[in-house]
Amino acid sequence: MAKKDKEDNIIRLPQFGGFFNVVKILALVAVFGYILFAVYSFTQKDVVNFYEVEEGSIVRENTYEGLILRDETVISSEADGYLNYYIQSGKKVAVGTPVYSVDESGSLNEYLRTHADELQSFSDADISSIHKSLSDYTKQSSDVTFSKLYSLSDKLSAMVSEYKNISILSSMSDELRNAGISLSDHYANQTGLVSYVVDGYEDITLEGIDESLFDKSSYQRSMINNGELTASGEPAYKLITSDNWQIVFRLNDSDIAYYSDRSSLRIDLIDSGITTNAAFETIIGEDGNSYGVLSLSGYLNYYYEDRFIDFEIIESNVSGLKIPERSITEKDFYVIPSEFLTEDERGNVGFYKEVVTESSNASIFAITDIYNNDGEYCYIECTDTSEIKPGDVIVLRDDTESRYTVAQTKPLSGVYNINKGYTVFKRIEPLETANGYCIIAKNTSYGLSVYDHIVLDASTVGDGQVLYR
Repeated sequence: MAKKDKEDNIIRLPQFGGFFNVVKILALVAVFGYILFAVYSFTQKDVVNFYEVEEGSIVRENTYEGLILRDETVISSEADGYLNYYIQSGKKVAVGTPVYSVDESGSLNEYLRTHADELQSFSDADISSIHKSLSDYTKQSSDVTFSKLYSLSDKLSAMVSEYKNISILSSMSDELRNAGISLSDHYANQTGLVSYVVDGYEDITLEGIDESLFDKSSYQRSMINNGELTASGEPAYKLITSDNWQIVFRLNDSDIAYYSDRSSLRIDLIDSGITTNAAFETIIGEDGNSYGVLSLSGYLNYYYEDRFIDFEIIESNVSGLKIPERSITEKDFYVIPSEFLTEDERGNVGFYKEVVTESSNASIFAITDIYNNDGEYCYIECTDTSEIKPGDVIVLRDDTESRYTVAQTKPLSGVYNINKGYTVFKRIEPLETANGYCIIAKNTSYGLSVYDHIVLDASTVGDGQVLYR
């Protein structure tokens, strides 16, 4: 009885047969298949990235390394002996000014070593001049100008030598004569600025420019030191005879295209912080390469011992709409000579096209979108709905003898706008490019506006391509 009571408590559900189970399985398979298809479709779909147009500007400041050319002459020693200088490096001398003396016996150096206590101390003016040189270097010192420290050392050494020698000549001439020390003085034969640095580039001219001159690994400069033993015919000093000097620098293809029509450039001489205008020209070097030449007058006192110089070419600030360079593409448009562009009685802009019938030839006014008018051609797009199509004959309203058949195409630069979910070509007018971006003109016809969305890489899409479904 107990077993029967348990069976009475079981509730049995109605059975609907195997057909409904098959339907359920098929439904699940369909849903799962759709999910797989959607995932596969998504993975196979090209991702189109976009860029939001913004206002921006580009300041073109390209840095170059230049080679300095000057009017300079190396003056050779006229005798064997120890050279002693009277003139500080960087100072100008007139014709007939004593520049150096030659101690053929070397007795002067020995005399100075044994009579150091008899030498006069530096004057206040001398000390002030040395202090100013140190102060000027401190103001201009940076990582870029660290190499100038060596020039400063040479300059201070020359200053000390000058003051020492002038002191000897002015106050110890009798003592030197009594000691049997004979010095032969040598004088400047022309006016110029004195330098004691020679490097073998003194005779280089624009006609001899080539790439090898810019190789610093093979460049050597030497300092002619006070009290140095020198043979007759060896360099004694260098005389820079003009304030005019030139900076020669290498040009790449972009530079040539950008600067070819310029006659002057504004430059920043980085070491000295000087900004100035310089006459500009391009030349072809002895090696067939293109070089730029900047001609300056003045400021040579900062660079009379330098052969290489870093500088920037400063261009004006170009403002407009900023877009990536890789978003730019080209599209061909049909062109019609601008002389055919006219207006009808209502002020609509368009062209008159010829209509040929069995009985006569007539012309009708056709309105069309003009993407650009460069003064020579009007650029139009011919589609199935356009009033002007390839092969149409365009005429002048009052001169049917002037005819033009629509056939020729020319490209326009532009980008693909995707505000509407599909690509629409928008014309641009590039103003400046730098660092992967382009500044384009604002408010152009059939152009872009701030906050427009454009395809980031134009090579990934085509014209009229639907991006969002």
